[in-house]
Amino acid sequence: MYILYIETNSMATGAMNLIREKVGILNSSKLLRRKVTIPDPLVGQVHRAKLLVASMTRRRVTVLKAPAGFGKTTLLAECCRSLREDGVQTAWLSLDECDEPALLDNYIAFSCRAAGLGIADRLVPGDAGGEPWIGVILVAQAVELLDGPFVLALDEVDRPRNPASVALLELLLNRGPSNLHLAMTCRRLPAGLNVGGVLLQGQAAVVTKEELRFSKAETAEAFNRNLTQRELAGIVADSAGWPVAVRFYRDRRGNTAPGNTRMLLDCVGNWMESRLLEGLAPDERDFLLDIGLFEWMDEELLDEVLEHTGSMNRLRGLAALDGLLARVPGEATGRWRLHPLIRKHCIKRRQQENLTRFNAINRRIAEALMLRGETVTAMRHALEAGAETLAGDILEHAGGVRIQMRQGIEQFMAANQLLKEGIISKRPRLQRFRCLALALSGQPEEARKRYAAVAATLPPRAGEGNEEYLELSVDDCVVRIDIALHGAARFGSKWARSILPDVSRLAVSPRLDALTRGNLHYRMGITHQLTGQFDAALHHLALARPNVVDDRYMNICIDLEIGQIAMAQGRVADAEEHYGRAHGAIQPSEAGNVVPVLAARILTRELALECNRPAPVEDSTWVPRRLLTTPASFSLFAAASGVAIDQIRRNKGVDSALAAADEMLEFALGTRLPALVRYLSALRTSMLALAGRVGEAERDWRLRELPEDSRGCLDLTGQSWREMEALSCARLHVLTARARFDEGRSFARDLCAVAAARGLGRTLMRALSLSMTHEFRAGEPAAAAGHLEDVLGLCGETPYARPLVREHELDAPLVESLIDSVPDSPNTRTALSILASIRSLDAGRTPVLSEREQQILELLEGSQDKQIAIALGLTAHGVRYHLRKLFTKLGVHDRIEAVRSARASGLIPGDFRTGPEAQGADRAPPPAGGGGGLSEQPPPECQTRGDDARAAQVLPGVA
Repeated sequence: MYILYIETNSMATGAMNLIREKVGILNSSKLLRRKVTIPDPLVGQVHRAKLLVASMTRRRVTVLKAPAGFGKTTLLAECCRSLREDGVQTAWLSLDECDEPALLDNYIAFSCRAAGLGIADRLVPGDAGGEPWIGVILVAQAVELLDGPFVLALDEVDRPRNPASVALLELLLNRGPSNLHLAMTCRRLPAGLNVGGVLLQGQAAVVTKEELRFSKAETAEAFNRNLTQRELAGIVADSAGWPVAVRFYRDRRGNTAPGNTRMLLDCVGNWMESRLLEGLAPDERDFLLDIGLFEWMDEELLDEVLEHTGSMNRLRGLAALDGLLARVPGEATGRWRLHPLIRKHCIKRRQQENLTRFNAINRRIAEALMLRGETVTAMRHALEAGAETLAGDILEHAGGVRIQMRQGIEQFMAANQLLKEGIISKRPRLQRFRCLALALSGQPEEARKRYAAVAATLPPRAGEGNEEYLELSVDDCVVRIDIALHGAARFGSKWARSILPDVSRLAVSPRLDALTRGNLHYRMGITHQLTGQFDAALHHLALARPNVVDDRYMNICIDLEIGQIAMAQGRVADAEEHYGRAHGAIQPSEAGNVVPVLAARILTRELALECNRPAPVEDSTWVPRRLLTTPASFSLFAAASGVAIDQIRRNKGVDSALAAADEMLEFALGTRLPALVRYLSALRTSMLALAGRVGEAERDWRLRELPEDSRGCLDLTGQSWREMEALSCARLHVLTARARFDEGRSFARDLCAVAAARGLGRTLMRALSLSMTHEFRAGEPAAAAGHLEDVLGLCGETPYARPLVREHELDAPLVESLIDSVPDSPNTRTALSILASIRSLDAGRTPVLSEREQQILELLEGSQDKQIAIALGLTAHGVRYHLRKLFTKLGVHDRIEAVRSARASGLIPGDFRTGPEAQGADRAPPPAGGGGGLSEQPPPECQTRGDDARAAQVLPGVA
């Protein structure tokens, strides 16, 4: 028999009497019995026993070591319950500060007896001749007699204050029988408990805070997988995997009744003080409350603000924060931050306990960050201190309007959110800042009105050396040109025409910094690009480049502008080179930014479509929702919407394209962007004419006050080349539909002449293709064939085959006729390629789906049959019935293939929405409309449960 070795040490008579006294208590007290009872599982607990349970009986000791709130007790309890279910005898003991050695000895024995260990009859005071550790001896003897393992779980082994109590645990750890397995939790290993020696022998496992953090999957499980991907990402970032934080966020989400959030916050604060921060000395707690005011910190900032040296080392020495002080993501400069939940608690406590210090610390942080160029963070700290004037000073010190150049558009918009009206009322630079922010946030008309009210606030010039005048003049020009570029003014208006001379004058000022000069030239380049003055545009973009050579973002934007010029001119290889260079310069951290990421995708897709190349399957045929919530330019909106309408027309027909154009125009009217309204009105007119609704097209033309004559359509002084192209093509469509052939022929010649003179290769290809269609309908096949030869000849240099394929119903016979009649034509190879594309398009017609099939398809991704059934008022069997038919029509075998095929065919509605859906909904219920019905009737159980059964009513997606 294994005998636990104990050095002889007489026990004091008082301690023996205490044991005798406590034996009866242990057997009778329900309160003390809780010390030896495995805690019940928590409501909504995430099951994690697989992390440990398999190895707990293979090692002598398993230690869960982490600060408070990492779920150590919860996980250990779950493991113990799992072990018991597997037939492993498992005891539990929760330790406290008052667990003196003799008392702890009895607790250990009592917990093992409660777990079924056969020592009940032998736990009697006075046994073993008064040996001091009688309980531990009896436990060791009984465990050794077992055939299998015995697990003793000790929760919070670092709580007992008496070193002799720790010595008792050390005795069990190092001298216990081989089938006795200890599992313990602690925040720190108590001195005297030699886990390291056992670890070196390979008989111990230490589970740390990093292993105890919740993974993304576990966080999703904690919320019953009811979070959207965006919501889940936010919770993962805010909680940093800290289990107690995940639980708090879950409880807050599930308790939205008035007063519940405050109650939860109070509970969290109570937990922080009683658990996380317990044991901190008063000066340590006071120091931590100061630290909590910092949004982020590094050694230099801490020492400067707190006016002490070694603050960071002191912070790292606070054991309570082990694992809760994290490096700022993406920062390689030694920046750190407290866990958000702890920081909120510290802010609240510091504000309640010492408001004067709260304001002083925040003000010092703001002043220090202002000098570092951390504008937005500095402004936040100033406002926390109630120092609105300081917040305004910080923004002006950073350059006001020019923050978007120096720190990026996201920082600019964030600063605007902090900028209160009271701060800007007497500051001309900040008044212009607000004007620009309105333009960039989709309120251009309001931006123009506001600018008109502050336009006269330039200070007296008072000589060329007046720095105040120069700075404000630059701000003024930037605001005016950006308002125009974001569509708030017609390019030919007096207001717009007055901008370029002022910008040109300032751009050559020797007193201007290089970054601002480069940005001014870049803006002039955009302006000339939009109006089709490509040589001037390239000149200014070339001047911009060396001034922003170190600004990667600006170089991406310049490449995208040059790529658009090459695309418009028909220089496909050059466009691909610049788009590719821009895309290659994008870093993974910019994945959520519209420019450059979304801009590069949209413009690349536009070029691919013009060349009639297949677009990647994963790309949506609809304008992305993200475009609505960012300061996108007119060019980006125009490119995205033009591509979307074209693809919808190809995949689903003219009527569907017209419906999409209707909703796009509704969005543009809501934003009051005149250039975009004209452009989309022109696209809609084309769709109406193609749909045979010519009268409506003409009425709509007059309603939108589009040009009354050909000259207004072809004008490039008062509108962008994209507007000119869309309006001219729409006019030709209407003239062709009205059989006004002479007028159409004359207009087509003028359009071709303007396009050729301005180097608009894309516009010229479209004009020739529409001229061909016009002559074909006019009964002039020879003239139509001549235009076809012209288009095919241009395709050799500019492979824009899309205009021909777009009108495939008429163009196919002409192409076939050309191939048959002139087999030796130099354009025969191009004609054969285009004919193959047309036939491929006809062969790949999108299947016609019933209304119910369309609705199910739109809900298919991310929803189970039961969820779809509830949303549509069907039975699950009914959903499966329609799914079988849907799979057959799409030629697929499962849900994933169905979604992929539907995206490629443009069958899934898009995510470009107006209204609340645009701001964050990941998915909207399907629209009421759909494709044509089928002759086959579904079984009765597939019918809706009532005529009014609908999941919800929403706007259809808009491109």
